[in-house]
Amino acid sequence: MKRKMCANYDVFPKIVPADATTVIRIRPRFRHLAFPAENKIAVSVCGVSGLHTDGSYCKAARACTDPAHSELESFRLLPDGTLEITARFLGEQEHNITLDLTEPGYRGGDSWALRSHEKLRFNVYSLREDLFKLRPWRGDFHMHSFHSDGRESPAYVAARNRELGMDFIAVTDHHRYAPSLEAMEFWKDQPVDLKIFPGEEVHLPDNNVHIINFGGSHSINALARENETRYRAEVAVIEAELKKVFGDGDHFMTAASEWAFDRIREAGGVAVFCHPCWQTDVYEINTAVTDEVFRRRKFDAFELLGGFYPDQWQSNNEQLAWCCEEWARGGRFPVVGLSDAHGTEKDTETEALAGWYSTIVFSESVDFPVLGDAIRRGDCVAVQKVGLNGLPGIYGTHRLVRYAAFLWENYFPVHDEFCVEEGQLMREFLGGGIASEPARKALAALSGRTAAYREACFA
Repeated sequence: MKRKMCANYDVFPKIVPADATTVIRIRPRFRHLAFPAENKIAVSVCGVSGLHTDGSYCKAARACTDPAHSELESFRLLPDGTLEITARFLGEQEHNITLDLTEPGYRGGDSWALRSHEKLRFNVYSLREDLFKLRPWRGDFHMHSFHSDGRESPAYVAARNRELGMDFIAVTDHHRYAPSLEAMEFWKDQPVDLKIFPGEEVHLPDNNVHIINFGGSHSINALARENETRYRAEVAVIEAELKKVFGDGDHFMTAASEWAFDRIREAGGVAVFCHPCWQTDVYEINTAVTDEVFRRRKFDAFELLGGFYPDQWQSNNEQLAWCCEEWARGGRFPVVGLSDAHGTEKDTETEALAGWYSTIVFSESVDFPVLGDAIRRGDCVAVQKVGLNGLPGIYGTHRLVRYAAFLWENYFPVHDEFCVEEGQLMREFLGGGIASEPARKALAALSGRTAAYREACFA
């Protein structure tokens, strides 16, 4: 059975309220895909969980297309060729909309191709109210520019990330907060739909733990650097508390990390505990420190998927196993995927990490502090898709993973096409010269297109 690509058919809405009757419209975008007459179309709508309208469950997945258990209430073919389907979508799940076409159809040229009993499948997703009111935003907030050890300017990094499908980013250079502001300043008056936030990678004196300050109102690196005496005194207080919990020993790195987590939250930011399983010859952070940081859980989010090349696959694998064990102990925490990219272009030796790892956040808006609060609540999933041909991996709670997987196949392909075009125009504008002003005008003309698509996808 064919699942038709979004590029060939408009299907709106794609996300609907659970246990409610909703109208879905499927419109062929091209004449050669026109539907046959209404009396030559059979429609079935069934949830993939196997829940039937009478409250029973099917015994096999194939029974989900049984017309006897269809959620369909009615359908009709509109004069413009749109198929309008009215159905009651049960529970929180994905639903198959199956069309059985029983009429020949013209396929172009001099040939006719029979569509007798050809089946097409489209999909929608129903959500309970708490999740239905939220919108999906994909972002990356761990990356570097040439102001630390990256390759490109902050404004260029922003443009390329839009081209890679990001709705929001933060440039997070080592020890430096200013580059993120530089990216924000360059794009703030331009008609782009990418949200750019402040950020930095925090490296405190004598602490090997890497921490992201995402969205904080000021630099935590500068706070420690400009008054190191105060920093060390405040860390000593936390260290004394840790000795009561863990016993005698060296707890400085854990204490310093907690100091950073607290300062980031005071600045209104999201504190992210980064890549504890990163190895060069040895772990960059010893496992005793990682154990303590996990047991204390003072961070806001854990970088479950960090920016590692394929030959370093075991780092993310270990972090995933560690997270599962910590969750099993009863203490859940939000997880994110972040590229840690030091460039966005491919080179002759390796592929860039940009776009391989990201986070999908479910939030009422993409503005801070709403977005940050959504991450802290755990309304997010970590995503990886390594390279062009890599399989996607989505990690988080089962509820959000199921939903995000649907979005990955049914929402993000069109979303990403829009982002590619906008990102390319951003680069044209950034490059200056004769292409700059036409690019700016084109960006203004496209402004709001992604937002309009996003809202059209929701009933």
